[in-house]
Amino acid sequence: MAHVPYEQRWAAARKRFEAATAKHRPKDAKAVAAALNGDAALVKALKAGDAVHRAATAGDEAAKDLVAAGKDAAKARKAYLAALDKALDEDTASRGDKAAAAACERAMKALAKDLAELEADIGADADRFKAQAAQAEKDAASSERAQKRWEANINGALARAAAGVAKVRAKPTPDTYNELFPALARDLATQLAAAKALDGLRADPDFYRRKLAPWAGSGGDGPPMRVPPDYTARQITDLIKEFATVCKGVVQLVSGR
Repeated sequence: MAHVPYEQRWAAARKRFEAATAKHRPKDAKAVAAALNGDAALVKALKAGDAVHRAATAGDEAAKDLVAAGKDAAKARKAYLAALDKALDEDTASRGDKAAAAACERAMKALAKDLAELEADIGADADRFKAQAAQAEKDAASSERAQKRWEANINGALARAAAGVAKVRAKPTPDTYNELFPALARDLATQLAAAKALDGLRADPDFYRRKLAPWAGSGGDGPPMRVPPDYTARQITDLIKEFATVCKGVVQLVSGR
């Protein structure tokens, strides 16, 4: 919900007070007019609170600034209401106007209630900023844990891929190759899919996932996902070389974070 400026709300409350007491306040009551217009400190505090919202920031710093504005507003409110109440009491007493005294008393109670609600909302906004800061810290910690888990998982997949490449190069036969694929490539592809939820990657993980698709895809049983029994050592070596090149790109993706 959009922030309704504190200063604007105070102006509306003061306007209601003035309307409720207008016919009970003599135009020549200078002390009452001075007290009514003595809200500079209160307005300053409310403006400071509104400035926090205009800055569009949140978190502990914003909460701290709002708390400070709230304290200043409370201090100014006490002084303002005391001075205004005194001026009104003295004015109505000097004129012996009981009806005016009763009307002003009701208006003062309403004004005090408006200011109490305003201060409560400033405090609630400060609490909300504090909660946002706590949640952001919690989310950051959760994100960090997720990234560490992902790094461990993809580094494990890369280690298995490297071991598989070495095994095929040492014995480039269809049986050795088919023993490893497509599982080896799908392991990596799964981790690259999970990487899309992470921050700080310098390259698009989908780029490498697409590169791995021929080894990890499910579109058929042909090369390079699996090779037929008559595949030669040279053909198998070429396939594993291409796979290793893609794996090097994935290593750079991980190490470049």
